[in-house]
Amino acid sequence: MTLLGTGIGANYNLEKLNILTKSCNDEVYLFRALCDAEYLSIINNYNKFLSYDFALEMKWFATCYDHARAWGELFYPNKDYKIIRIKISEKTLDYLYFDKMLDNIGSAYAGDIVLLNCIVKEVKLI
Repeated sequence: MTLLGTGIGANYNLEKLNILTKSCNDEVYLFRALCDAEYLSIINNYNKFLSYDFALEMKWFATCYDHARAWGELFYPNKDYKIIRIKISEKTLDYLYFDKMLDNIGSAYAGDIVLLNCIVKEVKLI
């Protein structure tokens, strides 16, 4: 049984999801505001997301840069944040949890690190 939209990697056959990720050519970009420490942990671990103390289990990604910037301003009022862009296959959006209006800012997708590390094709600093 497939549970679409939960954002939790344990709910899916990750091997099949990995095949889907590689076979789908339609790609989309999502954006995330994050602190230096989180950014460095991703870069230092070959563009993989890691769990760490006091972090949310789900990583949220905005559907556009402007919304990611708005979250950056909200969570980092000292303006000490970076924005990354991830590239994923469009079909894998169905596996992520979706909120149409997160924090009254805009639409966003979320997934846990198991799922994200399976579906993210590229991480780029914007």
